[in-house]
Amino acid sequence: MRDPASDPASDAVERRSRDVFHESVESLDMRIRSRLTQARHAALDAADAAARRPWLLRTRVWTPAAGVSAAVLLGAALWLGAPMGNHGMTAAEGPPGLEDLDIVASSDEGSGDAMEMLQNDLDFYDFADKASNSGSGPAA
Repeated sequence: MRDPASDPASDAVERRSRDVFHESVESLDMRIRSRLTQARHAALDAADAAARRPWLLRTRVWTPAAGVSAAVLLGAALWLGAPMGNHGMTAAEGPPGLEDLDIVASSDEGSGDAMEMLQNDLDFYDFADKASNSGSGPAA
């Protein structure tokens, strides 16, 4: 296999690219070259200052620790905040039966109106009964 670095065509392209780059640098205005040099020195100084900080103050050190701490706190919150068992309805607490309807129907004032209201909405009560029974056990 041939080494692409030793190819004469790539050497010519490299040389031509380098020459064009140096020509463009030499043709820059002195004011622009000065600003570029100042920016380069400022970037190098900032990199040196970051490298001279103590290892405890570097963000690379604390970022993984902060991530692990957040995961532990989230796990603890989920573990401690989760219910210990299913708090669904039991058979004793089941959906209201006919006793509740009797209580509503036997109210003292306007008892005839309450019974009439129940009879007018029988389709709704049938639907509500089916909906509440469909989630708690096998369909009848």
